Formats: sequence, C-alpha cells, structure tokens
Amino acid sequence: MNMTSLLDACQNPANALLAASLSLVIGLSTDVAADEDVLHWRMNSLLYPKLFGEAGEHFAEGVRRRTNGSFIIEVHDRLVLDQDSFGALNSGLIDAVWGSAGHHHREDAALAIFSGFPFGPDPEGFTAWMRDGGGTEVLDRIYAKHDLKGHYCGALPIEGGGWFRAPVEHLKNLNGLRMRSFGYGARTLMKLGVITYELPATDIRPAMATGLIDAAEFSLPSIDADLGLSEVARHLYQPGWQQPATALEILMPLKSWLALSAGHKAAIKSACDETLSWTLAAVPKQQERTILQFRKEGVELHDWPEEVLAALRKAWEEVITEETKHNPMLAEAWNSYRLFQDRHGAPPLQGYAE
Repeated sequence: MNMTSLLDACQNPANALLAASLSLVIGLSTDVAADEDVLHWRMNSLLYPKLFGEAGEHFAEGVRRRTNGSFIIEVHDRLVLDQDSFGALNSGLIDAVWGSAGHHHREDAALAIFSGFPFGPDPEGFTAWMRDGGGTEVLDRIYAKHDLKGHYCGALPIEGGGWFRAPVEHLKNLNGLRMRSFGYGARTLMKLGVITYELPATDIRPAMATGLIDAAEFSLPSIDADLGLSEVARHLYQPGWQQPATALEILMPLKSWLALSAGHKAAIKSACDETLSWTLAAVPKQQERTILQFRKEGVELHDWPEEVLAALRKAWEEVITEETKHNPMLAEAWNSYRLFQDRHGAPPLQGYAE
C-alpha cells in the first residue's frame, strides 16, 4: 500500500485500525533502518571510576561527537574482571576494554611494563616512548599474538608512594611490613622483606583500619582520598617510585578494528589523542589540590629516605633482570625503552608540591 492509499483508508472508519497499524509499521521500519546505520559497542572499564573511568567516558564521547552519533561506545564499569577480558573480547561478550595493559599480565606477562613501571618515565616521557620511541610497535606485536588491537589513549601522573601507619625512617622498617601493593611495585618491595597483598580498592581501608596491613599504595592522591586512606594512615610518602606514570588504552579484537570504516578508525585515533591531552593537562592539577587538602587535614608528607630509595631502585633492577631472562617479548620491550632512555634521558622522580 502506498502513502495515497493509506490516506484514503484513513477516511473509512472501518479501515482506521488497519491504517493505524500500517503507520506504526512504517514508522518502526524507518527507526530500525536508521538504527542499523549506528555502530554500537559495549566497552568494559577495568579502572577505578574516578579519573580512570572518567577518561573512558571522555574518550567515548569524543568518538560519538566525531562520528555525528554513528559510532556509540557504551562504557560499563567492570562488566567482566581483568582476567576474563581476553576471553570476553574474543567471544564477543564485549566489544572493547578500557584499561591499562598491565591488567592483562595474567594472559601475557610482557604486558605489565606497558602500564608504567618502577623508576620509569613521567607521563610525557612514557608518551614519547609509546608514540615515537618504539613502544607501540612492541605492544602491537604482543597483542597480535592474541588477535587483539590496542590504542594508547592517556597517561596519568605519578602515584603517591604509599600510606603508612608509622614513619619509614630506615630501610629496616620495611622488613616484615605488611603492605597492599600490586605488580612490579610489589615484586620490588618483596625484595626488601615487605609482605605484600593485592587487595581490591574497597578492601584497603578496612584492612588498614583493623590492623591487618600496616601500609598501602593504590593510586593517585585524589583516588586514595576518595577511598578514605588518609583517615586510617597519616603518613604519605613521595614520590611514587612504583608508578611514575599510568598508561590508558582501548583494547579490541583485531578483527573488529579491521572491520571498521576509515572514518570510524580515524575517530578512535583522534579521540585517543584528545583524551591523552586531557589527562596530561587536567589530572595533575587535581592531585596538587588534593595534596594541599591532605596537609590541611594533618597528614604528614614525607620524602623517601635516600637509603630506602636507593635500595628500592637496586631491587627493581634485580626484578626486571630476572623477568627479562625468561620472557623474550618483555626483554624486547625493556630494550626498546632503554634505547629510548639512552637517547632522551630519564627525568628525575618528583612528587607533588606541598
């Protein structure tokens, strides 16, 4: 039935119901056709909602804006866990993951270094290595083994060095200390006798409040404040030697990336660039405000004793030497960074101004 016939039918009360039904069908068909032109992705965020997760929302909005709404990325907070991400991507349960490469260290240990690492570069230096120093090329080869594709989308500033219930005045104070830590930082602390626990964010405060642990390092000062860590430990050490920068990325199946139109690929790359600029510019200012608030609340901010910092650096060199001996891809990534460092140097570790 064409549109003229439909109008004629409306003039006959007996056909009114039929006409209304046909109108609904035509409207629905139009909506479905329009919706079919929109690409919808479900992106699982593995990161703490504040700042980390906000960067994912920022990125998704950038893609939507650049494609005039033809590419919608819905961000879901921890829809699947870190260790389930590769399987969820390859099965099609989710379309993308927002996080950091180190979240996937269980699937491939070489990925841990691409989140940031002890005594590594600051966010600008890490970005330079990834963009111009060969880091991305190595990461691409690692992900290709898993039929995945990642894009570097952000870099967050140096973390706090850790919250302690009592001051760390000498190296011996670390021996036997029970501390929440993660990844390479935890491996390094263990070399100095620290007993480490990989607790999730929401478990850290109660563990410290009840005395189950003596210290904790988790994230940026503003996120530590959000978790209430300054309420149960009054000594914050700087700088965050264990994580001078934290890299952010979007990860997707390689086949999904190859299937995207040129316009949608360009939107992802452009939104990543813009999100990177946002993280480099906006996030450090928030940390400086938080540090000032800590001081007003009576938190004692300490610089690491030189003896402790030197021992931590030596312990990290032992850890990375051990790890690269039996992991060729990690060795390739580490050699890539060292070559970059030789050319450009490494900035000194700096905490936040009080």
